Amino acid sequence: MKILSIGARSKRLAGLCCIICLASWSCASSSRSATSAAATAAAPPQTATAAAAPAPLLGKFYPSQGHTHLTPGESDDFVYNSNPPTSGPHRELFSDVFSSPIPLPKYVQVHLLEHGNVLLQYNCSCPDIATALSSIALQYDSKLIPANELQPLPADVQNAEDQGMAVIVAPYPHMKSKIALTAWTRLATLPAVDKARIISFINAYLHNQANASQ
Repeated sequence: MKILSIGARSKRLAGLCCIICLASWSCASSSRSATSAAATAAAPPQTATAAAAPAPLLGKFYPSQGHTHLTPGESDDFVYNSNPPTSGPHRELFSDVFSSPIPLPKYVQVHLLEHGNVLLQYNCSCPDIATALSSIALQYDSKLIPANELQPLPADVQNAEDQGMAVIVAPYPHMKSKIALTAWTRLATLPAVDKARIISFINAYLHNQANASQ
């Protein structure tokens, strides 16, 4: 058997240590590369800026023209400060349906708004817009229909309107804008149906007794 000198043994041991260290470094480097690649693959793509939520549609404020109730036989030719009207003299009348096929008189519109209801009106022969507005209104009005009824009765509609919980849809040919949203002292107009903005208007003013009492 060949006996190595202490110097030779030391050199061999040093060489083995170097090989072991290189192997360990290589494994660790491979592990770090694999972990980094996995993390990169799992990370979602970065966007430049997050999309900002659209501002709520609050409409234009019109100073209140009062809550006067017209008596039977009293003239209803009052000149309102907005079109459609948003406050002022009116008759104590409700509508019979949530979605009306005919225009509502101004003195009925104002009474509905006084109770805290919201009106969605359109000025066009446009079944698509009427259907879209009615669909939005139904999200609120369907909660007001008794469970045992497929369609609301006039009494159900008037009870909901009396409580200021109804969203009413109707044509209104006497305005320039295609779509008008009204609440007490508030009017917003739109050139087309914008569901998110219409819902934000409804949520701001429906059953808002503080607003309706101004």
